[in-house]
Amino acid sequence: MADRSKGSYGRWVGMIIMLVMVSMVSAERAPGQPAALPPGSPPPFPTPEGQAPAENALGAPQPPLPGEYSYNPSGRRDPFAVVLKDAKAGEDNQSLPPLQQLSLTELNLIGIVWGGFGYSAMMQAPDGKGYTVRQGTRVGPNGGAVSSITENALVVQERFTDVYGNKQVREYVKLLHAKEGSE
Repeated sequence: MADRSKGSYGRWVGMIIMLVMVSMVSAERAPGQPAALPPGSPPPFPTPEGQAPAENALGAPQPPLPGEYSYNPSGRRDPFAVVLKDAKAGEDNQSLPPLQQLSLTELNLIGIVWGGFGYSAMMQAPDGKGYTVRQGTRVGPNGGAVSSITENALVVQERFTDVYGNKQVREYVKLLHAKEGSE
């Protein structure tokens, strides 16, 4: 513990000595004169010819006004530009059928019909348009397909690759709402 306090004490003494030396150097120079720079170092801020750099209350030179410089963006990328991958995804989305443009959360299951050809389901889009889907119909922007339709539910499976490169299957179940008055 004693070794640790000696090192800390030494650092404090060193910092105090450095502050005293800086204050002595700044007191030696005349007001209005810039601080002495080490040999071979560039001036702190460019100033127009024949004009002394502006100083703040502590005597340090001020940076030039914003109007004195111009920015040349040539050869640099635009940080506000849309990422190309996202832009292409938006363009491809417009050429997809309506059921593949809408997410599964936007679609409502409003009815299921069964007969000699099996089950069919009626989906409603937010704009009020209805679409008939069967097993194998593509639904959603992520390449999902209707895997099964039962008397009261529709199941959509999406195949995707996770961050580890493993193939995964995500299932979404859309339930048909129960009739009003029946419990």
